Amino acid sequence: MLQIVEGSLEEAKEEMKSVLKTVQARLSKYKRTVKPSERTGANKEVMDQWESFIHFFRVSEMAPVFVGDICINYKLYQRFMKKLKGYQVECFLNGNKLTLYYSNNSHNGKLELYNISYKLEGMKFFPRAVIVDE
Repeated sequence: MLQIVEGSLEEAKEEMKSVLKTVQARLSKYKRTVKPSERTGANKEVMDQWESFIHFFRVSEMAPVFVGDICINYKLYQRFMKKLKGYQVECFLNGNKLTLYYSNNSHNGKLELYNISYKLEGMKFFPRAVIVDE
């Protein structure tokens, strides 16, 4: 199980909203300054990168949390853990992913949450969590 030991999800959410608002404003200004008929491949690539960043870090779908040296989507972890009530769950850090093994009398499986820190572009305001045994 993961336990947040440093930072707050709410503070990180507000900070992420601020970052997304800034990126959205830059994208909007960029689209206004570069007319559609004059856009080059490089212009379109920049716009695509900003749009994919905005889409990837939607506050309703994403809550980055650092666990050890990696960063995972904590909201995905929380949703999955709600479905595993009554299961025995073990968490392990395996290189660039957090692996959850779960089992009960009739079912077992695993979930791998991969490192997303390469998409954070220097943002370090996200909470930190540790793996605790229950």
